[in-house]
Amino acid sequence: AEHGSPLADALDTIMTAARRGAGLCKQLLSYAGRGPDAHQALDLGALVHETSALLQVSLPKPVRLVLDLDADAPWVRGDTSQLQQVLMNLVLNAVEALGQRPGQVTLRLRQQALDASQLATARVGHDVTPGDYVVLEVEDTGLGMSSALQARIFEPFFTTKPTGRGMGLAAVLGVVRSHKGVLLLRSAEGQGTTFGVALAPVSRPKTWAAV
Repeated sequence: AEHGSPLADALDTIMTAARRGAGLCKQLLSYAGRGPDAHQALDLGALVHETSALLQVSLPKPVRLVLDLDADAPWVRGDTSQLQQVLMNLVLNAVEALGQRPGQVTLRLRQQALDASQLATARVGHDVTPGDYVVLEVEDTGLGMSSALQARIFEPFFTTKPTGRGMGLAAVLGVVRSHKGVLLLRSAEGQGTTFGVALAPVSRPKTWAAV
């Protein structure tokens, strides 16, 4: 159809609606823990570096993004695009928690032993066992959350924003479920918030020296 014609405009509208519908379906599949199975061994530290570089250019000036990454942390098994979506959602939520105030968002990666008491209070993790995990934390210096708010933030359509679909944290929950991981949350009013995604470690792929 000719550009600018009623038919072309209608086709553009249809394509836009189709893309939005596909994106919503993808988010719903992530929430249900049934996204595409494209899991592979990956370097979570490298993924954090790459994603933080993308985020840095869009962060408000009063927000400082700090990386505290253990270079020796084991690799994990997962879907690169889904884990990147998780990280971006958590960072953007952390930035929103700061509002217009100066603050800091810290991305921390390390290997950590999780015991039964920590797993018992996790949002995901009731079917996992104590042991060593690779833990990616997103910590903000915002105002923190009340217990009542913490109880609701992972509901699929719950949101504290005037405009928004409230799908971000629900999608995070689904992705962590699909990775058989653990989702940790520490927050208190006036003390900021820390989300932690804990995944089982895997061996790094072998590299072969050039002959």
